[in-house]
Amino acid sequence: MKVSFKLCAVIGLSFSIVASGCGKTESVTDGGTATPSGATAAPAASPKSTTPVKLSVLIGGTGLSDVDKKIQAEIGKKIGVDFDFNVMQTSNNNEYANQINVRVAAGNVPDIFTVSNDQMQQFSKQGAILDLTNYMDKMPNVKKAYSAADLTKGKVDGKQMTLPKRAAVPYRTLMLRKDWLDKLNLPIPKTLDELAIVIKAFHDRDPDGNGKQDTYGLTGTGLDVFAPFFGAFGASYGTASSAEGNLMIKDDKVAYSTTQPEMKQALKFINDLYKSGAIDPDILTNKGNAASTKAQKGQVGVIYSNWSDMFKDEFVKLTTDTNPNAKFITIEPPVGSGGKFNGAFDNSAADWRIALPKALEKTPEKLEKALAYLNFITGAGEGQNLVMFGFEGTHYTKEGDAIKPLPAVSELGTTFQLQLTGRDELPYLYTKFPKQKEYIDFAINLPYIKVYNNFSKIPDGLNKSDKDRFENEEIIKFIYGKRPIDQFDDFVKTLNTTYQLQKYVDEADKAFKEKGLIK
Repeated sequence: MKVSFKLCAVIGLSFSIVASGCGKTESVTDGGTATPSGATAAPAASPKSTTPVKLSVLIGGTGLSDVDKKIQAEIGKKIGVDFDFNVMQTSNNNEYANQINVRVAAGNVPDIFTVSNDQMQQFSKQGAILDLTNYMDKMPNVKKAYSAADLTKGKVDGKQMTLPKRAAVPYRTLMLRKDWLDKLNLPIPKTLDELAIVIKAFHDRDPDGNGKQDTYGLTGTGLDVFAPFFGAFGASYGTASSAEGNLMIKDDKVAYSTTQPEMKQALKFINDLYKSGAIDPDILTNKGNAASTKAQKGQVGVIYSNWSDMFKDEFVKLTTDTNPNAKFITIEPPVGSGGKFNGAFDNSAADWRIALPKALEKTPEKLEKALAYLNFITGAGEGQNLVMFGFEGTHYTKEGDAIKPLPAVSELGTTFQLQLTGRDELPYLYTKFPKQKEYIDFAINLPYIKVYNNFSKIPDGLNKSDKDRFENEEIIKFIYGKRPIDQFDDFVKTLNTTYQLQKYVDEADKAFKEKGLIK
């Protein structure tokens, strides 16, 4: 999903899979990735064994369906691995990040796990994760499928410290109950004020006709639910997969989104909407599919989430099972004083980055299998087809090289979580979800504020985790009225002094100039 999730801080992100800056790039030739001095040599091949190797994997996400688990087990049979594959369900990305931080500190990490850009930099400095540079030749499918730009997102000081998930496309969109809109004789909202009227009406005017005030106007997962509201002011906070201020470009200079005057205006508007009682009170604690389930059950009328959370066949059925007349539609982000933006999209980001612990070198057989696994699920072929389309003959058939999905493909649920290295996004989506093409294209073509959070390194002396935590906590306080909006300037001052935000912006300024984004 996407969401891409992707979704966002306190609010919100064993092979045990636990799932949720670029350094200088080494030159690459047709023969392989260049090896920087000091890189660790690949281990000698271990004796072959018929006993499956145990591998733990940990990722963040919504959880695997029974069919997804069977697919993962089949992958294990194919490559000789007994997987302990775990998905950590969270209400925000910080929960997962904190779990990984604790486990790295304790020396108790899975054999494969995902990290954020900040964690990749931090763990690389600590020597906690494995430099993959010298192991790329053991993953020929990865080398073939990844572009230089993809690989760069996983590098620190020229070393391939992680494998970033290949870039996805935007999934998020505003969706609302058109039948409720018609019942209340309201037009499809175009402006921010019109959207607020609809959200309040869905709470106040008994749109489901049961004589009770038991519906909410707006839901989602974490602060991400407010992305289009921020966008209407030309502001942004976080992305589908993060909960922090964004590094953006304003008047050919680096600007930090949270400190801009537009953010203050947006927070005041959202606080006023919150005071109406029309917002789902659980947005900060909604986990997994909780928000979309509320929408499908008729408990809420507007949701900001991935199109795939509402318009896959099985979710449409859940909606109409509750009410045969229920119908969700997508709408454009609302127009406000700052324009019309469906949130922020990080052009430098990856949904996650796959890391292997440095200690895995001490068990060469495990390391060999971990590399074989990542190679198997990447690029054209049996492994990639398994994680994308399921079992041939059950979920799809082939006509030449073309994949033809069968009705049972709808059983696959959340197989994107099995696609650790990503996929060729649009061909996959159009093949697997032909009936949802209009929603796929709709989300892709929405306007987004461009941000570049992953191009900047964390400067020495700045504790970014502390900065992000403070920032997120205060944004929540402003939205929920726990801190008056007239203290916004004091909040910005604290970011710049106590949390040394300017050092972070200055580092971004250097990086943006190096990449030609600003002069």
